[in-house]
Amino acid sequence: MRLDGSTVGLREFIQRSLDGPVMRELDFDLRLGRELRRLTSEYSIRFNPEDIICDDALADAIWQAALQLLERVGIYNVDSNRVVSLRREEVEAAAARAPKQFTVGEGKDAITIKARAHDSKAPPTIIALPARGFLRKGGIQTSVARMLDAHIPGTGPLGDLARKLKGELGDIPYLAETPGEMMWARAVVRWQRTIAGLLGKPGLWLGNAPATSPPAILACYAGDSLLNRFNSQIAVPLMPELKLNWNHLRLACAAEGMGVYRHCGTDPILGGYCRNSAETTVAVVASLLGQMAFTGDKNNLFLNVVDRQGNHTGRTPLQASSGARRAIERNLGIPMDGSQNTSNGLGTSLRLYELAALILAHTGSGWAWSWRGYSCGPGTEGEYKVDLDWKFVTRISRGVAGLSREKTNELLGRVLRLYEDQGAVDEGKPFSYYYDVRTLTPSGELVGLYDRVEQTLHSLGVPMGDMS
Repeated sequence: MRLDGSTVGLREFIQRSLDGPVMRELDFDLRLGRELRRLTSEYSIRFNPEDIICDDALADAIWQAALQLLERVGIYNVDSNRVVSLRREEVEAAAARAPKQFTVGEGKDAITIKARAHDSKAPPTIIALPARGFLRKGGIQTSVARMLDAHIPGTGPLGDLARKLKGELGDIPYLAETPGEMMWARAVVRWQRTIAGLLGKPGLWLGNAPATSPPAILACYAGDSLLNRFNSQIAVPLMPELKLNWNHLRLACAAEGMGVYRHCGTDPILGGYCRNSAETTVAVVASLLGQMAFTGDKNNLFLNVVDRQGNHTGRTPLQASSGARRAIERNLGIPMDGSQNTSNGLGTSLRLYELAALILAHTGSGWAWSWRGYSCGPGTEGEYKVDLDWKFVTRISRGVAGLSREKTNELLGRVLRLYEDQGAVDEGKPFSYYYDVRTLTPSGELVGLYDRVEQTLHSLGVPMGDMS
């Protein structure tokens, strides 16, 4: 095991997964919990209940505690039952190699993503992806995440494409870990590439493969190069609470070999091993730093925080995710993406207030870009991100970029009061209720809702940017 302070690298990380200390998973969990409690106390990490976005001193304390946590606990490989031990100097060296900017897309469709400070006047970059296909009740339906911030015209009817995709695959189900997942994933990417071409953007960034298992993900890169190192990335996120398995390292190895960016992130559950926002934000930063140890210098970061009820937009999840972004913004200065789900469904004002709070918190914490969208609650075919969302997100992020931390916290307090004591979730109505599924045109009812919510936010002092 190298102890010279140099970057660990993927090969060394794999080796430590094979010969590191043996430990039961339960014992690792107990050690993690104890160290989180100890470190948050040692570094006095406490959030002001009234503030979502923390100050510089707390952000720095989160960073230092995360480095200590990773050195004391390491990362657990649940397949080998071994701990990957990491020294602080190794982690810092790996983090220093992370890119301060990177380019996604190809040719005229390439976009360079740069890091942002929490009070930067430069707004985050919003990349709306072309429509994806999703399996719903035996058929294909469409979402309409389009490049509205660039005024891209509509693509016209997509029904023929959907029918062609369904006809190509017949009755083969889209089931994880089966050949059907590989076939569906490749077909969906072909569909995405076709739509990108119709939009006049053949080199458009497409994000991650629409699959979960390594064979299906890698199938999207085989043969006709549907996905490549310019238009995609491979997700290698850690499991919550500093754990991984061989699949994570397999994908990291494949991505390294193909020169594809590694999408590093984590989705901790607030209220589990991490009891509160203070412990959660330290675990998030430690997880991201740990991933940099085996993803080299071609990675980008995302993070989500959710509580045990599945809520991303409550006060404590927002504090935890914001604290992690601020710690990385101040101490690492690399681009971070972010998208989290709303609890309320499509066509509800409560969902849009949740979305506004997310964008305020993200933008005011150093958020640099987004491409994945903001999903609705489960009652509304949750994967859909409609085109009006991209416009809404873009207008808010452009309007609030450059605000001080104090002002952003003040606005967040006002927006949170619009939904945080709502009671039952409003599931809204399905996509087909609000959109003409042939022309992908929103109804006047839905357009009117977005207009009314924007007026309410404006009355609360939330500035809205333009789409020029």
